[in-house]
Amino acid sequence: MSIFVIILLVIAVAAAAFLIWKNRDDFSQKSLEPEPEDIRVPPLLRGINYLLSDKPDRALQEMVHVAKIRSESAEVYMALGEMFRSQGEYGRAVRIHQNLLARPDMPPELHFQAYVSLGRDFQAGGLLDRALKHYAKALAIQPDHLASLTACLRIREQSHEWDEAEWLVSRLEQIENQSYHEHRAYLKAEMAHAAMEQGDLSLCESLAIEAIKLSPSCTHAYLLRIQLLIQEGKAKQASEQAHAFLQQVKPEHHTLLPEVLMKEEAFYRKHGEDFLWDAWQQRHDIEVGVRWIEEVSKAFGKAQGLKLKDKLSLTNLSLRHELRLAALNDAEDNLVQQAKYWRLSMKLYACKHCGVQVHDMRWQCPKCNTWGSMEPLQGSHVFGEEQHVTP
Repeated sequence: MSIFVIILLVIAVAAAAFLIWKNRDDFSQKSLEPEPEDIRVPPLLRGINYLLSDKPDRALQEMVHVAKIRSESAEVYMALGEMFRSQGEYGRAVRIHQNLLARPDMPPELHFQAYVSLGRDFQAGGLLDRALKHYAKALAIQPDHLASLTACLRIREQSHEWDEAEWLVSRLEQIENQSYHEHRAYLKAEMAHAAMEQGDLSLCESLAIEAIKLSPSCTHAYLLRIQLLIQEGKAKQASEQAHAFLQQVKPEHHTLLPEVLMKEEAFYRKHGEDFLWDAWQQRHDIEVGVRWIEEVSKAFGKAQGLKLKDKLSLTNLSLRHELRLAALNDAEDNLVQQAKYWRLSMKLYACKHCGVQVHDMRWQCPKCNTWGSMEPLQGSHVFGEEQHVTP
């Protein structure tokens, strides 16, 4: 039995119990004389029967009938709205919740629930501005409602409204009495990245420094600062920041450094190449070595990449690494062609929390929304199950 069917069954039983409770006084006061069959019972019984027969669509129709018969039962309407949304019928869910708000007899608690439900309806349907509007109305009634605050935070992050997102994070810190420093650090890093794209390098640097102070392991902030220092021609400071990067951030993110050090060819030729070679001599991190070869091939040509491969003398490679390196060859044999095709479609990163896999690095997991949780897939992940996430 599916989760939806179970939920519908629970709602049907709850609705039946509610109707019985509403009429308990009638049952105690009336005589035992026969009375006409209550028209409210058959739809409930039919609905439960359809649920047990695994016919959720028919059961849903019966629940709608119950709601029409007992128009004062707002809880039934609320449940129907939830069911419609779970089935992807966002328009019907919105209409139900809007109709509830229009009723003059709605108690304050159900008003609040209706606003939250409308926020969820519009958010699920992609109408984020309307969702924010109704979450705001819910928060005006209950300012500390965590679900609404968290939903608003997700919308602000999805819309790249970093200032508003940071305010919400600060609010959550106050309510939950716990630190969100790493979360805020990544938000500051996103602000720094936006400032860099707009050409405001001074603001970019100050925000990146602030992010690193909030969380010394904030990978995105370190990489932005290294890139900024390279652009400004501050080679010594860029190298120092790169050393700090290797010491502070988790080793799984070291593979991201070669690309940044190659953004300016002059810096790479004079400083970056020697820096990466020294780092290789100290750690012999295969993932970093393979990524270095790939980035050199992309920036300076495959011949340079293969030359670096020979210099690194990679050994004990996994199948995943062998295929990545094979994709750099120009041979026409079938294995190389298959490796090239695989390399174009392969997933490079996976979230350590929820396991979702993506092709390009993302600082926030697109599934569980955790910041800084994406890590390179290791050698054993080649043809395993991969979860698709639309960019």
